[in-house]
Amino acid sequence: MECQWKPDEQGLQQILQLLKESQSPDTSTQRSVQQKLEQLNQYPDFNNYLIFVLTKLKTEDEPTRSLSGLILKNNVKAHYQNFPNGVSDFIKNECLQNIGDSSPLIRATVGILITTIASKGELQNWPELLPKLCSLLDSEDYNTCEVRYTHSF
Repeated sequence: MECQWKPDEQGLQQILQLLKESQSPDTSTQRSVQQKLEQLNQYPDFNNYLIFVLTKLKTEDEPTRSLSGLILKNNVKAHYQNFPNGVSDFIKNECLQNIGDSSPLIRATVGILITTIASKGELQNWPELLPKLCSLLDSEDYNTCEVRYTHSF
């Protein structure tokens, strides 16, 4: 099932700006960014933007992409049960499609996201996950086989 969600370009640029600012060494900048990110959590598709940055914006630097995934992981931990179905489906689909990203950092972040979603009791609502992981074990692509699942279900 392919989700056709597309980001609003202005919203995407604002989120990218926040992600870059959050990497500032200045604590007041970090606090300000944290407040803005918490406000953005009120928008149902905010998490779509985060997974989009992680998995689709391959021109962005890896730390920014990974940070987007880690913020999403925290949102999954805190709010996953409140995600609309379309959002959770989009996130799960993107995770499965990007297990073999060429970047070790992005692969690790995707693996963390997958295990966080699964740990929320979502295995029964994600029937594609285990067959997909099993099929990837036979992949010729080292990046796909090498992904680490560091959290226990």
